Amino acid sequence: MTGSGQESFLHTIAQKLGRSRRSGVTPPDWMQQSSLRVRSDLNRDELVEQFVTNLEALQTKVVRVLPADFPHALADVIDSFTVKSAIYWYDPDLQHLHLEQQLDRHQVKQAVCPVGGESDSFRSVAAAADLGITTAELGVAETGTVVLFNGGRRGRTVSLLPPNYLVILREERIVPTLADVMAHIREEAASGLPACINLITGPSRTGDIEGDLAFGVHGPGRVRIILLKEDGQDA
Repeated sequence: MTGSGQESFLHTIAQKLGRSRRSGVTPPDWMQQSSLRVRSDLNRDELVEQFVTNLEALQTKVVRVLPADFPHALADVIDSFTVKSAIYWYDPDLQHLHLEQQLDRHQVKQAVCPVGGESDSFRSVAAAADLGITTAELGVAETGTVVLFNGGRRGRTVSLLPPNYLVILREERIVPTLADVMAHIREEAASGLPACINLITGPSRTGDIEGDLAFGVHGPGRVRIILLKEDGQDA
């Protein structure tokens, strides 16, 4: 389409819309317009509250517990999601929480990401598992997002394939905004970045052309987050 033909076409579209032909773009002031902006002076409890509020709006339950109470929170997830099989990352934090032993106690069939990363056989197991379990590098108060550093024995399929997903996050890892996430990534870049960085906000949601929302089409349809308080905090 020539320049004059393009102008004629756009002019016709503008007429059909009942307005004059527009030209030029005025960049928005995102700092002014963002309704999600979190104040930088929020304390830890206020950041957690904002994080939880945003996730509850996305049909995601968040539970705050001390590490010693993790077994009870996990048992509730297993019961609520009727979990018979689970997959999870190989992660020191999960080892410290004795995840393997807790799943055994509930007779949950389990598999951990193998050495060398995700194999075809592990992907097959992941596709049939009821629950995927990972930790998160960060949580974002302004959106309710969790940030995953994937690579090696922290496979992406764990958070993508099972219909139910459990995230374990330490409360001190919640930051105010996505800008803080980018700053953290820049700091980590000096020592090498992970193979993939995943940002996940609530369950998988897909909208069709009529605006109907479906959950779990392209990922887990149900998500639970267990926030671990620092030892010494009130239960």
